Amino acid sequence: MIAGPRVVDVAEQILADIRRRGLQPGDAYLGTAETTQWLRMNGSTVNRALQLLAQRGVIERRQRRGTIICDPQVQHGAPRLKRVHIVVREDHVRAEGLWADGVLLGLQGALPGVELQFNFRPETDDADFAKSLIDDILKSRQRAGLVLIRSTVVTQRLVAASGLPAVVSGTLQPSISALPSIDRDQRQIGVLLAEHLLQARCKQFIIFMRDRQVAGDHAMLDGAMATLARAGISLGSLALRFLPSDSEAIVAEAQQHIAKSMRTGCICRSEKLAIGIDVAAESLNLSRRNRPVIVVADTARRLSSDTPYPCIEPTIAAEEWGASLGHMLIAASQGSKQPDPFRQIIPVRLWIPPKRKEQAA
Repeated sequence: MIAGPRVVDVAEQILADIRRRGLQPGDAYLGTAETTQWLRMNGSTVNRALQLLAQRGVIERRQRRGTIICDPQVQHGAPRLKRVHIVVREDHVRAEGLWADGVLLGLQGALPGVELQFNFRPETDDADFAKSLIDDILKSRQRAGLVLIRSTVVTQRLVAASGLPAVVSGTLQPSISALPSIDRDQRQIGVLLAEHLLQARCKQFIIFMRDRQVAGDHAMLDGAMATLARAGISLGSLALRFLPSDSEAIVAEAQQHIAKSMRTGCICRSEKLAIGIDVAAESLNLSRRNRPVIVVADTARRLSSDTPYPCIEPTIAAEEWGASLGHMLIAASQGSKQPDPFRQIIPVRLWIPPKRKEQAA
């Protein structure tokens, strides 16, 4: 098992001992057994702490020579990263990869020469996956960091506890505070989407979400529901549905809730949900006047393409987003517990397809 935050504390104790002794590059330090005896704690925890310091570039563990000090200025952090592990679910990249190419370009630009490696997180057994990945990184001689995309609380907690340099692209889960992050303003997303439906004079509202929720979903829901409540929309006129990523299931559920007699406003977390609602509306032969008004929070398409739905876009380009991830990761790899900025919340705006703008005019 991955040891908890104690590993980070033990690593700091060892680092303080190195400084106290005034050890220089090339000097020998204690081995695992000697350090375990000195600290009077579990050997596996000490070994993890030494592996972490090796990842930071403070020490090097060599066969026959033992543990060697290798960073000329221990206080000022480690040499630059050699590899960055991008942790994401494969279906998120395939179906919901919001400007993925641009983000990767920005990340690579901030980390020239660093190898970017995708690690696809499974739908289940997040803990085993995260533990195995952390094990592999700690055992490797290549210094590595992690970018966590739409990650679960289990993954975030284990990575934070490992002490490895990491940054979260998306919302931090509840109870996680030790990781730098960048995210869209999720509450503002809900506000803008609800305001658009109110301006379209919708009378009934449905919010369609993915069946697997993360902290950002809750913030978006709070923004949308508060906006509708301020406009006097009653609970009887609002429905919430949490649906799997299955087209038939989405269409069947939408058919049950799209009203034939009044205009329905649909807030969709993903574009796949929006497409299912469109198919359901076609099957019901609704008049143009009573067709649902659909808005989307996340889209896998570039907004310059023929996206049929009003949708949310951040106020910074994808490349800038990726570059911010890279700069935060560099700071974390250099031992900075509070890189500046440590949290970035990016404002958003509603993008209206050109054809919709023409129809509105």
